[in-house]
Amino acid sequence: MTIYVDQTETREEGDWTIFEAPVHHPQMPTSLYFRTFSRYAKLISAKSDPAALALVIPAMALGEDIQFSTTISERLLRNLNGPIQTILLAIAPHLQPIAVKADAVRRSSHPGEALVATGFSSGVDSFCTLTQYHPDHAPEGFSLSFLTYNNVGSQRRSNLTDFIKRYETLKRKASEEGLELVPVDSNMDAFFRKASEDIDFMQTHSVRNGAAALLFQDKTQRFLYSSAYPYGSTFVGRTRSIGHADPVLLPLLGTESIEVIPVGGELTRVEKTVALAENRTAQRGLDVCVTNERGENCSRCEKCLRTLLCLEITGNLERFADAFDLRIYQENRIRYMSETLRGRRTYDKELQEAMETYQFRPPYKARIIAGSRIPEMRYKIRQLRRAVRKAMGAPRGNRM
Repeated sequence: MTIYVDQTETREEGDWTIFEAPVHHPQMPTSLYFRTFSRYAKLISAKSDPAALALVIPAMALGEDIQFSTTISERLLRNLNGPIQTILLAIAPHLQPIAVKADAVRRSSHPGEALVATGFSSGVDSFCTLTQYHPDHAPEGFSLSFLTYNNVGSQRRSNLTDFIKRYETLKRKASEEGLELVPVDSNMDAFFRKASEDIDFMQTHSVRNGAAALLFQDKTQRFLYSSAYPYGSTFVGRTRSIGHADPVLLPLLGTESIEVIPVGGELTRVEKTVALAENRTAQRGLDVCVTNERGENCSRCEKCLRTLLCLEITGNLERFADAFDLRIYQENRIRYMSETLRGRRTYDKELQEAMETYQFRPPYKARIIAGSRIPEMRYKIRQLRRAVRKAMGAPRGNRM
């Protein structure tokens, strides 16, 4: 059975402008929508390209073709029916190849200087992108014009009220950097959940956020997508983290009007952390926590401790005292440091190399514990707990 998608309709509802595409299929919601505050509506395109990208993975999960009653970018349509699906099938082999059908049209390029945007969650990756491409010192043609914050499935347990609260927190940080933050709320995740419970956010975030980026193509020439991994970690193959394929996949998601460009892959996580160490907004507002969805760092989870240890190794810990609780870090410091010294994961190795580069000598107690089997036992216990959580369906958010 084919999934039929009609022309996008635009309507006003309170403070929101809603861009909605009717969808016809018994296993799908009746419409796909994107919405933003009405004051930002002039930035949003009513074209069907975002819907085409948003629906391709749910359609592949169902094994159903998609038929659009309107036009799709010639470039995007070609890529949707070719290389994009090839990459997605390699990442998630349980998906099925489909046909995306529509009238192809060549989108117009932007006359003169066009806008540049990036997503912003106030994590290390997005703060580094903001720092690198801030209008004060960005390379020509890459100066940021505005930031976006997307609600496309990263935190399933949250509702619109929670999204607005997180947006208001992020908006204050964006304002400190002199930039507008544009919210994009969507019911895209409902299509993914209806199609398959086996597809989580980490395995699909590049496509979901890429679809949101296409909303801005009428006025925006480049969307800078913050890479989660350095180029050395790039591969196209079966994985639970689509970010490994970003340098290959993201450039295929654009149209003739907008490029989706991966940025930051030339840096390791340590180098990114060092790059934002002078940013006063980041010093107060860096948010890396995976357990606290209120925009505060718990200072004891895996990502908080990884970031804090990196800051200590590079001599920047005290600068971020307003973003983390350093007392909690001190309570967990020796344990985590010993696990890192013995660890074999990519970020363990990055931190081990950073210790050599910055001539950081871990405390004697951490080295003694690392020489025993205690960190290894703790690692196995954590892996078991994660497996149990996964089996029970406990969600985890994603931060960049």
